[in-house]
Amino acid sequence: MIKLLEHNRRPDISFSRKRGTIRITARVARVLALRPGDAINIAVSNGEYYLHAVHITNGIGRFEAQCWPTKKGSGNYCASCVRLCRSLLDSVGVKADKVAYMVGQAFERDDTTYVPIITLHPLL
Repeated sequence: MIKLLEHNRRPDISFSRKRGTIRITARVARVLALRPGDAINIAVSNGEYYLHAVHITNGIGRFEAQCWPTKKGSGNYCASCVRLCRSLLDSVGVKADKVAYMVGQAFERDDTTYVPIITLHPLL
């Protein structure tokens, strides 16, 4: 038997090594309560990777990995940070230029919502 679709699960977050593009689905953006201009970061604990939002209050200064809606009225967000993409992909050991992942159940610690990135099974 041949499967027509290798993966039938759509990715929640994708990374591009060359351009530094990070694409976040609307579901993940809602969980993290992202607003235009907020930034994202990835925390590492015990070999697991956790995506979290950095809510920018005053908007003064330059921030890496700032998020913006992909188009007007869309819940999907896009960020650009070559350094963050390359750091994650190098740390995970992915040699491909683009990779996409699913995320796990969100949890809160110290008033910050973290979403685990399931790096064990890349989708692209």
